[in-house]
Amino acid sequence: MPQLSTHPLAWVFATPAAFVTVILVAMHQSLIASSAYFLTQTITSYQDGQELKGPLALYLLSAILPIIPGCLSFATTQRWINAIHQKFALAMASAVYGNLNEYRSTERQSAFESTISRNAFDVISSYARLFHDFLNLALNSVLSIAVIGVILPSEIVLGYIISLTISIGLLCALSRTTKKCSAHAEKQYSEYGGTLHKAWDNAVLGNAYNYRLWLGEFNTNGSSYYASLQRLAACRQFGNIAIASASLVPTAYLVYHLLVIDQIEAAVVAAIIVNLTRIFHILNSLGALVSALVAWTSASARLRDLSAFLRPPPTGELPSSPMGTITLNGESVQDYPTVLDALRHRRCGRITIRGENGADKSTLLLSIKHAFPEQAYLLPAADHQLCWRSNHGNLSTGQRLRTIIDEILQQGTEVRYLLLDEWDADLDPENRYFIDQLLETVSKARVVIEVPHQD
Repeated sequence: MPQLSTHPLAWVFATPAAFVTVILVAMHQSLIASSAYFLTQTITSYQDGQELKGPLALYLLSAILPIIPGCLSFATTQRWINAIHQKFALAMASAVYGNLNEYRSTERQSAFESTISRNAFDVISSYARLFHDFLNLALNSVLSIAVIGVILPSEIVLGYIISLTISIGLLCALSRTTKKCSAHAEKQYSEYGGTLHKAWDNAVLGNAYNYRLWLGEFNTNGSSYYASLQRLAACRQFGNIAIASASLVPTAYLVYHLLVIDQIEAAVVAAIIVNLTRIFHILNSLGALVSALVAWTSASARLRDLSAFLRPPPTGELPSSPMGTITLNGESVQDYPTVLDALRHRRCGRITIRGENGADKSTLLLSIKHAFPEQAYLLPAADHQLCWRSNHGNLSTGQRLRTIIDEILQQGTEVRYLLLDEWDADLDPENRYFIDQLLETVSKARVVIEVPHQD
């Protein structure tokens, strides 16, 4: 079965689609950055009376071609998301496979089902898309400022470096508060999600008492969650204002100083003016870059939480003795190891487990399955989520059970112990008799161990 490293980066980026995405983003931003260089070359050629055809063609190509790798990078990002989600879902299932001591843990089951069916895709998708956006912004800034450093005075690059340094300093100062707000919002979301999950049961029955209690929990947890989101938004926007100011002011001063105070060549003045929009676009992107980094940091934290599901649950022990009175074919059961030892030497027969509710009859079945994992087949009372080769959509309950038993017995691997938990529930007398006779036949070659619903 597939297994993944519990370190997020090890399984998120270990896919060809991630590598292709990075290459396409790099091509996209390289072409965009080169457009500033070719535009300046075109202006210089025009001012010097030289042929415009070459640099103009290159500028137009660098303005048109980026759309191709840019769009392809979004397609490969989706392919990347699909690939890592598929691997993650299989690895989650592998981590809990055969962990019978967790079978009746409703809390863990709820968390597992919510994660594998909904949360995992949202978290993985958010992480990959934020990485895509962050990489675009980072390469846009780095490559564009490198090109501008070649074609414009070094003061422009100095202004960007000053802006970047101040922005990083502000980010470090604000990150702790932002992370705290983000973590609090995640916690509130978990609690609020649990409340929303109860909506169906508390509303559809029409019990006013339960519904009023649910409304109280809804209002309390909902208000806390929305308030935490509001604080997180305020924290982020305060950071955006501070970073935007830090990124724009130093370069704006240097540009003003170069154009108004310093005496520089007309060609350089023209180049600066032509690239002013590009320069301030890069500076505005710096704020977006820092914001994307903050959002990506938050997504990384959620991804680390997701990775916890890749670790097998803590190993626990099934009970070694029943909680109440249990009998096997009328003989009292004192402890499970004795039963398991007796079953090792048994090749066929039918064993009926009886006992009061809560006496751990189903736990005994789990213990047998745990002791003989490959030789025992456990059919639980609630089996409607199990996958079968046959289509049971148009079958009655009795027909469905007969089809399932036939399919179990037709498996390639030898099923020595057939464990049935309340197989006779919801069956009419005729079907109950038919299945009972079928199990008698099966017990001639295998060990049939059953917990009846009706005594």
